[in-house]
Amino acid sequence: MDSLSHIVIGAAIGETLLGKKIGRWGMLLGAVAKSAPDFDLFYTGLTDPRAYMCDHRAHTHSLFIEALYAIPIAWLLVKLFKQKVSFTRMLVCMLACLWGHSLLDWCTNFGTQLLLPFTNENYSLNTLAIVDLLFTVPMLILVLIAVFHRKNVVRRNRLAQTALMYCCVYLGLTFINKAQAENIVQDSMAKNNIPATAHITNPTMLNNILWYAVGSNDSTVFIGEFSLLHRKNPIKWHSYPRHQHLMQQSKSPKDMAILRWFGDPYTIAQANADTLNVYAVKFGRTNMQESELQKTFVFHYKLYQKNGQEMMGMEEANEKNMNFKESFVDLWERICGRRY
Repeated sequence: MDSLSHIVIGAAIGETLLGKKIGRWGMLLGAVAKSAPDFDLFYTGLTDPRAYMCDHRAHTHSLFIEALYAIPIAWLLVKLFKQKVSFTRMLVCMLACLWGHSLLDWCTNFGTQLLLPFTNENYSLNTLAIVDLLFTVPMLILVLIAVFHRKNVVRRNRLAQTALMYCCVYLGLTFINKAQAENIVQDSMAKNNIPATAHITNPTMLNNILWYAVGSNDSTVFIGEFSLLHRKNPIKWHSYPRHQHLMQQSKSPKDMAILRWFGDPYTIAQANADTLNVYAVKFGRTNMQESELQKTFVFHYKLYQKNGQEMMGMEEANEKNMNFKESFVDLWERICGRRY
């Protein structure tokens, strides 16, 4: 989930649990604690695809490890605020923020290693986009209003509670939308004889109304898109050969293993001279009007050899000459039922 959402929800948790004891410091502590698991970005960075895939949303997002480091943090904070807050209340606040971070990330489709060190499996519910304006903006407004209620503690606390209630209600609605999306996709796959052995559904960026589906088998990936506002519109499916033989023949077996762990069975390979391009199709398409792989998919990984060493590069959507204004208008029109 995006950092702003974590900060806003954390501030609301902090105010709800600590605000009456330590004032607006509770909002600050909650915001920092809710953001803490993403501090792994300080050592994974955003430019090293190996570290980003393997170590982001890993140990700092493990429910077990979070419980371990929540205890000394809570103890230190109790000492810092001179016993104004009990250790139990502070620990509950820390766990609510830390676990809340990981469980919210679980709702998105990147994958979160919730059960480290017992397993490194990536878990994802695919119910919420990594950035969803309808989810974040109302809570942001409520929390900003709460910040400026310096003297009226009761009203500030109620605003924070309202933000948390909105968060829970919205998340509940995303599960309802997910169930509807699954029914639509399964019916469409059956009617169109899509020979997929596995599939996922996920909302597109910034909203929870326009969804996409990815189906896969050993040879082909199938992608379709649909709006929950126009369920009667038939899904137009696009198919892409996976070229798994290129993955099996890759001269970068270690990096290929990482990519397959991260993206299979929704990966596509494409040879480009001495470079092997691999597409993580689970993140969907950025440009529905393009058919060329490099122009249509969000993430594009490049495997190549340099001085006998395996090298991996990553190209993101914002590096592919995207016009964000046009993309936003295009997204809105697709939500309203336009199809390609």
